[in-house]
Amino acid sequence: MTKEITQKVFFVPEAEVEGKYTIIRLKHPKSNSAVLCALDSSNKLHEIVHFTEEFSSWFVEDSVIQDGRIFLMTIVDPLFFILPYVNQDGKFCPLEDLLVDENFPDVHYLLKCCNSDELLNIFDAKDAAGYKVFCYNKTKTLHWLQKKVDYLTTTLKSNDININDGSKAASLQTDDKENPEVLQNFACHLISDYLSKELCLDLFKSLGIQLKLEQPKSEDLEGKSKKQNTCVSPTDDYSLQYSMNSAQEKQKTKLSAAQKQLLKVDKKGMKTISSFFQKK
Repeated sequence: MTKEITQKVFFVPEAEVEGKYTIIRLKHPKSNSAVLCALDSSNKLHEIVHFTEEFSSWFVEDSVIQDGRIFLMTIVDPLFFILPYVNQDGKFCPLEDLLVDENFPDVHYLLKCCNSDELLNIFDAKDAAGYKVFCYNKTKTLHWLQKKVDYLTTTLKSNDININDGSKAASLQTDDKENPEVLQNFACHLISDYLSKELCLDLFKSLGIQLKLEQPKSEDLEGKSKKQNTCVSPTDDYSLQYSMNSAQEKQKTKLSAAQKQLLKVDKKGMKTISSFFQKK
């Protein structure tokens, strides 16, 4: 039985169209969920992201690709993907002993992505019995993250990158683009997308930035309340009772003048019609 080959549409730089990539599956450093990445021929790590719209497909030459998603590959620092595996007990050990994960066996590919100098951004290192061993250094890690925030802040300002209102981290108005604090806050939120909650809080604290939790807007709460009110319904069926009551009300309102006069007649001593048909 032949395996069906599925086609995807990737957008890559023209110089890398003929490049060969190894697709690997790694654990996302923030969400711990699976994320697809790619290693190029020079062992640079790329994260694969995609955008999709409902009911979309691609026309490529004479064929139709049913999967209408757009796949992009962006270079990402492999140290972010190593951080979830660091040993924080203060002990030195070989890096290959840290990068072990039964759920994500491709994690060993990260050994190819970093050289010794890059690893020193988050580790202390020493030689032991002919082996290079590493120990996590939180102070170094925060300093490395701070430099990334500073670089990203400078890049946002120098390139005049437009941040639209739909961004989840922050929205920059025209006046905010010259505000270094706003840019730094935004850059810090972007970096925190690849950090654990604990490390994210430490980074914000080290930069003197107050982490603001998003609060639902009042109109959102009102809308939610309205939706809840419209969804709540009684479990008992009152429709029959309501219809009977409605019929009685209608009868009361539709009585003619003669019927109303008949209701006023004294019926004492009178027999009902059904009494004439009873057995004696």
